Amino acid sequence: MISLIINADDLGSNLLRDRGILDAYRNGIVTSASLLANGSSFETAVLQIKETGLPIGVHLNLADGISLTGPIKGLTDQHGHLPGKQKLRQYLGSDPCDSVALRRELATQIERIFDSGLQPDHLNGHQHCQLFPSLTSLVIDLADTYGILAMRSALSGEPAAEDPQHLLGEELTLYRQLSPAAHQTQRKSEIKIPDGLFGMPLLNRLNTATLCQLLEELPPGRWELMTHPGYPDPQGGPFDGPQRQIELQALLSDPAREILTRRNIHLCTFGDL
Repeated sequence: MISLIINADDLGSNLLRDRGILDAYRNGIVTSASLLANGSSFETAVLQIKETGLPIGVHLNLADGISLTGPIKGLTDQHGHLPGKQKLRQYLGSDPCDSVALRRELATQIERIFDSGLQPDHLNGHQHCQLFPSLTSLVIDLADTYGILAMRSALSGEPAAEDPQHLLGEELTLYRQLSPAAHQTQRKSEIKIPDGLFGMPLLNRLNTATLCQLLEELPPGRWELMTHPGYPDPQGGPFDGPQRQIELQALLSDPAREILTRRNIHLCTFGDL
């Protein structure tokens, strides 16, 4: 038995990304998405989620955009602007970081999604921030507090030998260093998680060929595939380029559907866990 959640991250980040995610859900194989409560297109995304019935979770964000609770000492600037991925990692590795302020910010993000009338079925972290020891237990406790029963697994489904070189390879080395302890903490809790997470080594490299190869090799178990479909945004950052649409086309492709059918891969959501 193979069960697979195909989750699209970063819903609410901008209108073009949202459009791609919704297309991948309505017409493709995406089953779930994770919503940025402080994203620039949050309000529009909420309306689209309600129209389509897309199952969503909370994409907890301490890296990009503006904090919902104002400045956080040592993390944001005086206006509440979050510091980006690298500075966030430095902060989370510091001793001590302000766990009270972080909990307040993440709780506010969760509450904004509930207050919009949505019912999130999972939590995960933007830039995988939930893997850091200073956040893992905090996020699990927030899940329990708000009755959110599932989280993204801390474990990568792909073997380390498949990790690419250069910057992404360095990031994956960090994730693999952090994930065993985070996974152990998850397993000790009541939270439901898939058996592992696929797609991290394919960041910016997920196309029809690599998606089909992954689906052909997917082993028995309950898994999540992390994706980032969208449409290119000329006004966006480096992660808003043509690769977003290439990924979308893969998730809409007939070859991917054929493999799912032939291998009897059951598409599901975090709520199904």
